[in-house]
Amino acid sequence: MFHNFNQMFSIVFIIVSVMTAAVFIFTILSLLSPKLRGKIMSRQICATKHMVDYSKEDLEDISNNLGNVALKTKKNILDEHEEDLKELANREANIKKDYVKTMVNAIHEVQNDKDTIYCKHCGGMIDSDSIFCKHCGKEQ
Repeated sequence: MFHNFNQMFSIVFIIVSVMTAAVFIFTILSLLSPKLRGKIMSRQICATKHMVDYSKEDLEDISNNLGNVALKTKKNILDEHEEDLKELANREANIKKDYVKTMVNAIHEVQNDKDTIYCKHCGGMIDSDSIFCKHCGKEQ
């Protein structure tokens, strides 16, 4: 087919040169032409849309499997650590209970004692006619 190696080498060189020039020209055009970039992006978006449509059932299966894994994992964690979780819940409830008690007591104090206000600076309860706070000493 080819008479010698030089002839084959020159044909390969020409093909590679033409392809390199085509890639270079395409790259320059894609950088300079918003219309060409838009066409390329449009084709990529269409391809992505078709890919998602084609694999919609697979994606739904994956989503369902991930949901099942999450549920089983949570169930296993609850099964294995139920006592620890109960203890944590009780501790959190006690902490919140103390906070609520403090808040309720503060509300009752304010409702029962109309002659007190809160300090502008530290928030401590003082008499409404006080000029200075008895907790922080700052002027009201």
